[in-house]
Amino acid sequence: MPYSFSEKNCWCIKWLLYMPVLFVSVNIMAQARWDGEAGDNQWTTASNWVGNTIPAATDDVLLDNSSLTGNYIVLLPGSLSAITIRTIIISPAVNNTIQLILPSSSTAVPAFTATGPAYGITINNGGIFMNSSGSASTTAILVNDSFRINNGGQYIHNTRSAHAAIVTVLSKIPGTETGIFSFDVPGGSYTFASTNRTYGTLILNADASGGGQVYASSAANPLTINGDFILKAGVTVNLDLTAATIIKGNYVQEGGIFNLASQPNNNVVYVKGNFIQTAGIITETAGGLPAIEFSGVSNQNIQAAGSITNNVAVSINNSSGVSLLSGLSLPYHLGLINGIVNSHDFLITLQTGCSLHADSLSNNSFINGPLRKEGLSAASHFLFPVGKNITQRWIELKDVSGNYTVEFFKANPKTLATDAGTGIHHISSIEYWSVQAEAIPAPNSAIELSFDNVNSGGVTDMATLRIAQLVSGIWTDKGNTATTGTAGSAGSVVSNPISMFDTGNTWFALASSDAFQNPLPLRWLSFNCNTYEDAITINWVTEGSWHPAYFELQSSADGVHFIKLSGIDAVYDRTAYQYTDKRKLTGKQYYRLKAIEKDGSVFYAKDLQIAVNTNAIESIQLWPSVVKGITSLFINAIASNNIQINVYNMDGSLIQTMKVFVHAGNNTLPLQFQALSAGAYIIAVQDKDNRVNYARFIKSN
Repeated sequence: MPYSFSEKNCWCIKWLLYMPVLFVSVNIMAQARWDGEAGDNQWTTASNWVGNTIPAATDDVLLDNSSLTGNYIVLLPGSLSAITIRTIIISPAVNNTIQLILPSSSTAVPAFTATGPAYGITINNGGIFMNSSGSASTTAILVNDSFRINNGGQYIHNTRSAHAAIVTVLSKIPGTETGIFSFDVPGGSYTFASTNRTYGTLILNADASGGGQVYASSAANPLTINGDFILKAGVTVNLDLTAATIIKGNYVQEGGIFNLASQPNNNVVYVKGNFIQTAGIITETAGGLPAIEFSGVSNQNIQAAGSITNNVAVSINNSSGVSLLSGLSLPYHLGLINGIVNSHDFLITLQTGCSLHADSLSNNSFINGPLRKEGLSAASHFLFPVGKNITQRWIELKDVSGNYTVEFFKANPKTLATDAGTGIHHISSIEYWSVQAEAIPAPNSAIELSFDNVNSGGVTDMATLRIAQLVSGIWTDKGNTATTGTAGSAGSVVSNPISMFDTGNTWFALASSDAFQNPLPLRWLSFNCNTYEDAITINWVTEGSWHPAYFELQSSADGVHFIKLSGIDAVYDRTAYQYTDKRKLTGKQYYRLKAIEKDGSVFYAKDLQIAVNTNAIESIQLWPSVVKGITSLFINAIASNNIQINVYNMDGSLIQTMKVFVHAGNNTLPLQFQALSAGAYIIAVQDKDNRVNYARFIKSN
């Protein structure tokens, strides 16, 4: 049992008599824990603390649920009273909330100081530190070393006092990416720190100022937001940044104004998560040329229910593509750098004056859906980079005026009409385009349609290639005034001037004037496949009058590079065929059917895509991948699933194993590798069907 004071002194005197030359100095640091016994929530009430002692300057403070269950609030003192401690941790139990509040009555500078090393203030999940200091300028909270807001924790800057010193020491380690730093500043315009600053999740509020607040920021170095960037209703943000803003999580705007350039800057906001604008405006007000670039590594959703105005450009630079959850109307520029825009039938509108940049040769950079261009005025040409699924099939309008909406369809235009007029022997049976016009004045434009030999069903002769327009139910010859590319490969064909784009005259298809050239109408009635257990059955039916020599079934893992799977002889008077692929496959598979005529002519059926033995785990990622001790394993699960995690060294020996349950969607699992020796390792995530995803990491000293 511990000594009494007198016993300790007596013992020390005897000890010093025997050891007169040895002196020992011991600093005792205690932990102060809250029990709320007084019931008044006041920090300065002694009976609210275990042991009935108010924390001293050398104490480590813990606000948790070990002595007091449920939610509670701790109020720091007001007036000129100041609190100094060594460290503080706010750590509620699961589903609980603990709030530490510095009230507006506090005017001390600083009012709260954490002097300890490492993390002076730590806010864990469910913890909230609200700084409502009445100080109008200098720092009310001082942290000697680092300030850590873990995921689920929140700091609220509800004061006009300074905050830059806090942001400067804000922790960036894994596990803080979605820790919330929230501004809800009362009064007028307020400048927030941005130059070379890193936040977890950053929220800008206007509640404390009565529903309208302006936040401004100037920076010559990048602003990084590791989590989400959230603008609440009533907030106006004025950026004067000459450097980039990087949002690694989601951009969420619930109203107000996001002014990307309040001065004539050409800064870029990189969004790597989803873009959710439920209301509000994104703009620039000083003639700058700022841009929003979607640069994630997985598919990004875009909801633009508000508006984008002035010289704000939008760029797509995500090889996994983006998906629209609403229409998207752009004022200045759309850049398709990399990645397919899947519109899901929502309309992309390029306003008058809005330009577009796209690579017409790329099958990973186009609009998969309708595209509208407004305000064309005697434009010599305008490219519509449209396509379907994984194939771009662009169209260009020439000498064009008015508003046009264009879409490509990978389907049989004969379902619209079968009659062909003079000069047209046959039309394609696998693809067509829609061109709808609101003309100012009446249109008299030529159109240019692209073709790709395999995807278009085969172009064999450029001279007899035609563009057909559906006019009053008849596929009508619109000529061939120019071509690009070569037969048997890829290229395009240009029509005569066209005077009608009104209702009933909006459909266009590739055609041929020669019965023996350009086999655009492929001879297939159907081509499909289905799965049963581990096998894939491919079925096809041909026209009864067609008798090719044989078929070649091809397969691909990426839809681009096909290999021969099997050769199948054609049988006279037989129209239905079947083949079963019994290979053990996983993930997406593609099939293509090639028919060879007796004279060597080649015909292709449309490509098929099918998912086989799809992994329950879509993807995994370790961050950081160079690990000293703790890392996070991010798992994107298609469905809730029990999984096993195995860690192997580079010799293939199993080092660690664990079993966990993951929910459908994104999961984050902290992993501890302190005990591993330095070197390279493999982590394997195995689902219940024994399908495995792998990631590699380095353990450093």
